Amino acid sequence: MQRGAILSQQKDATDNSTVPTPQGDAIVHKARKYGGQKAWSLGDVGTILGLIAQLPFAWLLPESWWGPLWRARLRLRLLTNRRAVRYAAKHMQAALKISKREALRHGEDLRAAVHEMQMQDLRGWRPGGLWSGGWHPNTRLEGEEHLRAALAEGKGAILWLAPFVFNSATTKIVLHEKGYRVSHLSSPKHGYSETRFGVRYLNKVRCIPEDRCIAQRVVFDRYAPATAMRRLMRALKAGEVVSIVAASTEGSDMIKGAIFGGTLPVAVGAPRLAGLTGAPVLPTFTIRDGKVFRTVIETPLDLPRTGGNDERCVAAAAEFLSRSEPWVREFPGQWRAWSKWRAPQ
Repeated sequence: MQRGAILSQQKDATDNSTVPTPQGDAIVHKARKYGGQKAWSLGDVGTILGLIAQLPFAWLLPESWWGPLWRARLRLRLLTNRRAVRYAAKHMQAALKISKREALRHGEDLRAAVHEMQMQDLRGWRPGGLWSGGWHPNTRLEGEEHLRAALAEGKGAILWLAPFVFNSATTKIVLHEKGYRVSHLSSPKHGYSETRFGVRYLNKVRCIPEDRCIAQRVVFDRYAPATAMRRLMRALKAGEVVSIVAASTEGSDMIKGAIFGGTLPVAVGAPRLAGLTGAPVLPTFTIRDGKVFRTVIETPLDLPRTGGNDERCVAAAAEFLSRSEPWVREFPGQWRAWSKWRAPQ
């Protein structure tokens, strides 16, 4: 990947905004602003019915039963989306050079993990008198020495989270248990729905349990991103931790980086924030390994000290995806980004 991509300007015919595009194999662009959200959708109704149906299983069944239960439903084709399994498996097969059968198995694991994450959301609402209440995963924080060293520099620390299924709640829980104050940058559509009803009500099913474990959730507004950036800068100035997901659904500025011979859009809020504050950026990976949820904090990215902000973001995305590859190879059924990965043309 070229680190010093030269940007040219293009016009986006849909919103008349200026979209920078580099010459080379990296693409820096502004994600389109979305407006005119629907008040509600039939998908919201399906989500409500699905969550109600899952609630007794999430509250009463042992967590170790959740995965096998969903895999059985997938294989029996009982009220599950096989199309999503096949779509993810197609990309896995092309990227990892594995057999179709193995790719389908990983695709089923991914779909089951997404449903398990919903069960975790619902378990988070379990009353305190019912088997101690809430969700209490078996977590382990690795690489904490890297976080401590970064904070010792006095500029705070930015955790750049890889888009694995279980990073949403588990990362917040383990950092909370270790006593860190975390400000998390979040999309307004984080959760289940993009409609106005979903953002106001449905997405709280996921957000409220998570918010118990963080200092603040900073929701970015694509029309005024500077407001969120200022709040995160204040947290870093106070020597605290900021977490940002490197997922295409979680930001407005994207870079297409190289991974598995293809490309993947990466949200680059983390390196942009680092350029403004001097805070180190630490790639962070949360995966389920057997019965343990591991959150692994790696050494900071080696960001260039010279050049423009876009060049810094291109370099950061390249190194971040390079570090992500071995994790994705080992845990392909937990990586949420398969739907955004594109094979080389």
